[in-house]
Amino acid sequence: MISSRRLITLAVIIGLTIAIAFTRAVQVQVFENPKYAAAANDQQTETRITLAPRGAIFDRAGHLLAVSNRAYIIRVDTRTLTDTATVATALAPVMGRSVEEARRRIEAILEDRKSITPTLSTVVAYNVSPQATYQLTKTLQSLARGGLLVDETWARAYPHGPIAGPTIGFVSLQPVGYAGVEAYYDSRLNSSVGQRKERSRLDLLVITPTQSGADMVLTLDLNLQTYVETRLAQAIQDTRATSGTIIVMETKTGAILASASWPGYDPNRAIELASTSGAGLLRDPAVSDVYEPGSVLKVLTIAAALELGQVTTRTIFTDTGRLVINNKRIYNSDRGRYGRVDIEDILANSLNVPTAQIALDIGEKAFYERFKLFGFGHRTGIDLGNEAAGTLRTPTDPEWSRTDLATNSYGQGMTATPYQVINAINAIANDGVLMQPYIVQQWREADGEVVQKQPVQVARVVSVETARTLREVMTAATRRGTPRAFVKGYTVAGKTGTADWYLRGVKQETTIVTYVGFLPADQPQITILVKLDQPRSSKWAGPTTVPVFHDVAERACQILGIAPNAAK
Repeated sequence: MISSRRLITLAVIIGLTIAIAFTRAVQVQVFENPKYAAAANDQQTETRITLAPRGAIFDRAGHLLAVSNRAYIIRVDTRTLTDTATVATALAPVMGRSVEEARRRIEAILEDRKSITPTLSTVVAYNVSPQATYQLTKTLQSLARGGLLVDETWARAYPHGPIAGPTIGFVSLQPVGYAGVEAYYDSRLNSSVGQRKERSRLDLLVITPTQSGADMVLTLDLNLQTYVETRLAQAIQDTRATSGTIIVMETKTGAILASASWPGYDPNRAIELASTSGAGLLRDPAVSDVYEPGSVLKVLTIAAALELGQVTTRTIFTDTGRLVINNKRIYNSDRGRYGRVDIEDILANSLNVPTAQIALDIGEKAFYERFKLFGFGHRTGIDLGNEAAGTLRTPTDPEWSRTDLATNSYGQGMTATPYQVINAINAIANDGVLMQPYIVQQWREADGEVVQKQPVQVARVVSVETARTLREVMTAATRRGTPRAFVKGYTVAGKTGTADWYLRGVKQETTIVTYVGFLPADQPQITILVKLDQPRSSKWAGPTTVPVFHDVAERACQILGIAPNAAK
């Protein structure tokens, strides 16, 4: 028999247990009820991030250049996918791959997820249309198979494919803008982030609304842009150059009317290209790559000398054909000796020696102050992503020497982007005022407000008198040195530039050639840069870039309605 003491002890234990259980039940059901109810509610609800369309991009005439369409991203659900063969068969058409390729991709993702630090994305298809996504899900449902996750998104589409691709840029899956306009204006183009919390599609709990991104209107002219890209591709073929750039700028405002680089890319395929070839190809050389501009910058050295009163149009120089500075010999490009010359002769024959002498006479302080005013050594501020600044050594740099002063005078020993070069020469066309180049002229907010950008004057670099005097000299020099640049009915002022090509610090046999010019020369409306890298047909700018400039200038005058100013 159980003793009475043991019965009492057992009863006490049972009583305490019941009391503890009762107390805990009261605590849970009364005092902690809100916490557990919230946890249960969270398990029963689903929160989705929602986005509105990214803002559209148009050219100056309203042609659509970029738009966002409803689309879906397909991911592998590594927790539930078991029948890879069946899923691969259904998924292959959506991926645009064979069934075997789709199966290998799925199995690679499944294997990768077993590691501690997975490296493969679970995305197997992106920017899938609603119709294709619906068909895929219906097929899997009919086969009673799962293993895929579907995320709703907005796919970026570029109706004109590669036209202006590097300038426009592209959008990743996140979505984040990369390069060009898409990167620079990412925060404006992107929609605000919304939220949708629901127990089911018919039981919405919370909706945080989202707002579409701003629509952008560019300064580009689609017709001119298309022609410029075609003409650049033809120039690459004719000269057998490895790459090139053409920019057309509105002189008075700094607006970019066309900007083409070869090779470019189709932003519709940018994500694919980034995964297969690397993101290095997805850039805009016009804004991101630097080079030695060469003799086009002689114009700016002479502009500085005219402005400072160091020279006039009547000043005579003695070109001896050679100049020695710090044991470095400087020659004219043709190794010629021209004797008595003026500034028109210097530009017409592109003479290095007297140009270097002019810079030495100006002195390093005044020379570099003026070149910095022209925009070298710092970014232009153009509204495009990934702009490079270029390099310009000055006397404050430990590696600078007077040799730099001499070679910088004719555009060597320094680097700049094509945008920096055209913008500096454009200051001469624009009566001495440096503009900030720009590519977006207005944007429309989701609420309908229109924001119009205004042209920005950066600095007065030289006086109106100096700019007009130099334009007359340039026109005469162009007629003598590069008459092919002239367009029937228009006067043209411009300058060639040829610079050495270096590969890992070693000088190559090939060159970089540039021509920058503007027209009509007396009252310029447009400024044009043509740059070709390593042309094989000729190492000089004259026969390679000048014919391209002529054709682009001629077509631009037709498209833009620029009136002629000359009889021939």
